[in-house]
Amino acid sequence: MTAGPTPSLTWWAESAPPEDAEASPGRSGGPAPSNARMYDYLLGGKDNYAPDRDLTEWALRRCPVVGRLVQANRGFLDHAAALLAEDAGLRQFVDIGCGLPVSGGANVGDIVRRADPSCRVAYVDNDPMVLAHARALLAVDAGTGAFEGDVRDPAALLADPDLRALIDLSEPVGVLLTGVLDGITDEDDPRGIVRTLVEALPPGSRMVVTHAERTPELEAIAGLPQNPDLPFCPRSLEAVTEICGGLEMADPYPARLPLPHAVHTTGPVPLIGCIGRVPG
Repeated sequence: MTAGPTPSLTWWAESAPPEDAEASPGRSGGPAPSNARMYDYLLGGKDNYAPDRDLTEWALRRCPVVGRLVQANRGFLDHAAALLAEDAGLRQFVDIGCGLPVSGGANVGDIVRRADPSCRVAYVDNDPMVLAHARALLAVDAGTGAFEGDVRDPAALLADPDLRALIDLSEPVGVLLTGVLDGITDEDDPRGIVRTLVEALPPGSRMVVTHAERTPELEAIAGLPQNPDLPFCPRSLEAVTEICGGLEMADPYPARLPLPHAVHTTGPVPLIGCIGRVPG
């Protein structure tokens, strides 16, 4: 994904003290754990290995809500994509930090094409494995593409000539940023990222954002020493509202998830969802 293709779990295991015996699974033997594969595991997928599963279980023992958070994140993405295609009438989408294709479920292209088979979808990520899977399994027709891009450089991401050949930025676009911005540090300026994207999009475009909420349950995790390459930055509702300040928010957003009309998990989760319109 961009700075973190999905809610980042790897650094939680990496930040455990050396004497913590439970931190050892996944650290020796086999491929190095991957954020995308751990997210896949939490969604019941099969594109993961023992080290990914071991580290995910390690994280879940310390913060069980992570499992529901990932489910709610995916459920809101599905709900929002359908809403933009069916109600807002959008016909082109950019899924930034798309992650691995959903195993046995619907991906963004599947969802929006229920409204109109002509919808065009650009999947964007900076994880080589994610891109390989997206190119092999998703970008199989002229209306779908998979492109390398990093959300920390949003101008370059949208300037990709191959992406621009698929996505017409003179017409409204649906941009999906789910489980991405909580992997962006304040130094990397999440508000500036959203502002740059908003300024590059034509009026009437929509942006979907999900962001982990800073709550007592996540406070201890956020306070642990972090791998600088995989930061985890849950933020308050007020901070997320400020990050998305350049968008015209549709009621009831920003909202804590899951929403009653889009339930994909039970019980509250520390996750905020936003759907906003590019003004103009």
